[in-house]
Amino acid sequence: MLATLASEAVNKVAPLLTMHFAASRLGAEGFGVSQFALWLLEWGIILVAFGYPQAIPVALRHAQSPQEKKELAGALVLNRLVHAACAVLVTWVIVRSNPDYSVYWPAIASSLFILLLSAFDMSGVLIAVQRVGTYSLMMIAARMASLAAVWKLIQSSSDAGLYVLITNGANGLICAGSFFLAWKFLGLSLPSLAQMRKTFRLSVPFAISVCALVFVERFDLYLIERSMGPLGAGWYSGPSKLMQSVIPLIASVSTVFYSEMVGIHDPSSLKRHLRFSLLSVMLFIMPLIVGTWFTGEKILNLIFGVGFESQGLTLSILVLNSLAHAVILVIGFQTLGLRHRMRPVYSALFIGLLAGVILGPTLVENSDYAGAAIASVLSRSIAAGIILYIARNVGLIRFREFGGPLVQAGLPALAMGVVLTLAERAGAESLAALLGLGTASYVVFFLAFNRRDAKKFFNQALAFSNFHKL
Repeated sequence: MLATLASEAVNKVAPLLTMHFAASRLGAEGFGVSQFALWLLEWGIILVAFGYPQAIPVALRHAQSPQEKKELAGALVLNRLVHAACAVLVTWVIVRSNPDYSVYWPAIASSLFILLLSAFDMSGVLIAVQRVGTYSLMMIAARMASLAAVWKLIQSSSDAGLYVLITNGANGLICAGSFFLAWKFLGLSLPSLAQMRKTFRLSVPFAISVCALVFVERFDLYLIERSMGPLGAGWYSGPSKLMQSVIPLIASVSTVFYSEMVGIHDPSSLKRHLRFSLLSVMLFIMPLIVGTWFTGEKILNLIFGVGFESQGLTLSILVLNSLAHAVILVIGFQTLGLRHRMRPVYSALFIGLLAGVILGPTLVENSDYAGAAIASVLSRSIAAGIILYIARNVGLIRFREFGGPLVQAGLPALAMGVVLTLAERAGAESLAALLGLGTASYVVFFLAFNRRDAKKFFNQALAFSNFHKL
């Protein structure tokens, strides 16, 4: 447990420190080269990962014998090696056939190995056999080594390729280490072709979910790079990376309630748990949305360096995505998913993506970085609106039941905004002071506006917390 918590802390802090050194030393254009190169490689990694990290734990739980488990692990590696070969070929063709991508080729060429090493990622297996402690310690060591290497070796804009190599090198070591641990704790056996096909089919629904969500989350960087090149990608990557770091936190908050919802079949109980899940997520999101308008520029300057504070408006727009993402995750993937209604969710994401891709170029042309951020928010908001409408039609949630948690968490956030406005007018400029004042005022206003529901919420949250400790 301690290793897992330490790993989570390192995984949150180390990337921010790594990006701080990279952005401040590479400069905006060098940082843009590295980030777009990583973006291109990420699609290859997604092709290799496919839906196996989510599918393999399910398959292992239903395996009838230790030998079947070993064959499943073997099928995972062999299937992914096939995916990796395809990913290397596709990445090579895309980059080499586009003259505009020649600036990224040196960084990508030095890191194509990550596509092969990612085939050996056995994190899903280690989770299924409950061997995450050693894996967590290994991740801590790799992240800290990566941070030390970036701090020591990255010195100028010419080191963009080296930064990509270091970043992927750490991930490659983690993949190789997870393979060794899985081999040690579970073992591997050569699978049959039938077992490989079965494992592939099991992973397809999860792959669709991952790809659909990632497409919606990442297309805005492509819009910026296409219009403004590496320099634009560099400036935009600052607020974009911060927004991406919020997504896992939303998932972590909602997962507490989702684990309870899985075993619930009574509609009224499901609605009650859904309401608490939405409220818990809104309590995190709403002060974040309001607070970013007051602290965004300072946070960007602190993490990415001088010049990135100019992207404060971009960050303030992008953070609105957190609300749409909460709807997509909690009501779409988690709640509608429990009712086996994922096709409408995929359709909603596709419609949202299509709207963003069609309108995005015009928005970027007219509003630059803010335009790409608006396209991103528009895309996810359309998808979230469709998902909410679908959930209403199947009797899962009414609009006022969604509006309740939104208002409960939103009103204290607006009051917090008033306090921060007055504080700024009084001369408060320190980031620490604004964060502390914002946090304290939000808690006070939430308790004042929702005294009865606050008590119920915290009792329910405490009950869930005690349940998971057992």
